Amino acid sequence: MIRYLEARRRLARSLAGPAILAGALILSGCVTQQVLPYQVSVSNQMTLARLPHAARYRVTTGAEPADVQTSVRAVRFSAPGSGSWSSYLNEAIRTELSTSGNYDAGATATLEATLLEVRVTDGKAELTAHFVVRRDQTVRYDKMLRVSTHWDSEFLGVLAASNGLNQTTAIFQDLLRKLFEDPDFVAAT
Repeated sequence: MIRYLEARRRLARSLAGPAILAGALILSGCVTQQVLPYQVSVSNQMTLARLPHAARYRVTTGAEPADVQTSVRAVRFSAPGSGSWSSYLNEAIRTELSTSGNYDAGATATLEATLLEVRVTDGKAELTAHFVVRRDQTVRYDKMLRVSTHWDSEFLGVLAASNGLNQTTAIFQDLLRKLFEDPDFVAAT
């Protein structure tokens, strides 16, 4: 009998933490969590290493997209700093290009990126952007690119939100990989 009561107490204690967290989320409504600053992708760096050494870009980005949905369960994700997803994309491109040696604020070639859609929901993420490369006012590349990913949705909201947070950063890396691997982009360099 004593073992039975101890087992029940241990079970109650192990369930108390998640129950308190779930209650706090329910009572507080929606929690906002900033995504981590953009991290360079090894895959993107390997792709950029194949560009000519003279390929240098300055980067500009458009306005904030109208179609933004970044909530998983009771957690809403925001971009770091000012919360601007367009600024996050700008920083991502500059980070990748700077690391590979292809960024130059005074370059004659401009990589313009306009973010059109950011969607991260439970088990799914989608990102759409329009990219234009201009060299001396001549358009060399002009495409809209879209990436999406799916993952298993967790039963526990905390785990589902954590997966969504990780996928938010990863999908920006995927979008840039799609750009850098595009044969038309490579030809535009």
